[in-house]
Amino acid sequence: MKFTTSSLFRLSIWSGFGVSLLYLLNKFFMRDLLNWSFGNNYLNDVLAGILIVGIVNALSIIGNQSRLLLIRLPRILFFLFFCGMFWEYITPLYIFYSISDPYDVAAYMFGGFCYWILICITSTNKPSGCIKH
Repeated sequence: MKFTTSSLFRLSIWSGFGVSLLYLLNKFFMRDLLNWSFGNNYLNDVLAGILIVGIVNALSIIGNQSRLLLIRLPRILFFLFFCGMFWEYITPLYIFYSISDPYDVAAYMFGGFCYWILICITSTNKPSGCIKH
């Protein structure tokens, strides 16, 4: 599959900025202002899913490791499932204030799905699984 790495790099960087801005807005304004349970519990996990895929892709492009790119949905979901399982079930074993929540794993994966949607919307050479117009 041919994919323009420069456009993916730009997407990764811009999505990182956008996710960071949404995280800060949620942390300092939206949580208290809106008082909604999704924003308090899962929005940051969805944003983390978007951010981690963007970081992996940006680093893969910088390191010229195109085989490590996360652009196909099954690969993104598989990667985030194992990241989420580690964060939710291994991390509490060595960080005493960390707690496990299985819905967080689903939120990370949903963030990855959102990133994949961004890839499908913004790329000219659509990865497999994207609807081609």
